[in-house]
Amino acid sequence: MRNIVLTAAVAALCACSGQGDETPADAPAADTAAAPAAGSGTAALASDDAAGDYEVTWADGTVTTTTINADGTYVDTMDGEETARGSWVVRDDRNCLTPEGGAELCWTDSPPAEDGSWTATAEDGTTVTVARKTADDGA
Repeated sequence: MRNIVLTAAVAALCACSGQGDETPADAPAADTAAAPAAGSGTAALASDDAAGDYEVTWADGTVTTTTINADGTYVDTMDGEETARGSWVVRDDRNCLTPEGGAELCWTDSPPAEDGSWTATAEDGTTVTVARKTADDGA
């Protein structure tokens, strides 16, 4: 379940930031560039440049990475180990991720913070903070 949640969160984050990320246990990451304006209701992965790596921080402090690929797939990792993979799509201004063998989970993104990160909220109420990784971060 956590992988699905992380994946969905990452998708949500990607829509806001225009970049992708990996989500081990379904973790999203956000990008500061190309983030939607406050109240825009735009999914992070909706941009043309959503592909990339996203850092996802869970409520318990766990940090995962979601890699969003331009071909509509994603991979989640934690501590360098793959935790999930699947497909993603933007539907109704939400980022929806479906892990292989799992159920789809859609995320709603908040407007980006000053640092470019955003909060992604899953349909089940789970929230994560997502930030897009940059070359400076080692992405």
